Amino acid sequence: MKRCNHCGRENTDDARLCQECDAEFSQASTTGDADPVGELERIATLDTEIQAGLVDAILSERKIPHIMQTYHDTAYDGLFQFQQGWGVVLAPAEFRDEIMAVIDDIKQQSSSSTPTESDAEEDDE
Repeated sequence: MKRCNHCGRENTDDARLCQECDAEFSQASTTGDADPVGELERIATLDTEIQAGLVDAILSERKIPHIMQTYHDTAYDGLFQFQQGWGVVLAPAEFRDEIMAVIDDIKQQSSSSTPTESDAEEDDE
């Protein structure tokens, strides 16, 4: 089995295109040469597509190598995303702390901008 450098899906050794994202396998990936980005690992699970878009934009701006991998599948039309979250961030381990700080900051900003029950009660008065 060989792993796609783009989305991380495992494919058969004789595959020319990834079964998930249709990325073409280069000679380097078929001969077993090391990925220039390094070994990718699952850093965090993301809750929504909006959160994933924000994280992706910030990581791209900071030039942090990463892959945003969704749990959406065409066979079940994304049915399991409600149980598992939107998807995951895959990146080299040395960027874990920086990526987690970005995600925590986004979650903190979104929770501070969400109206609370007391805010709704004040509006009623």
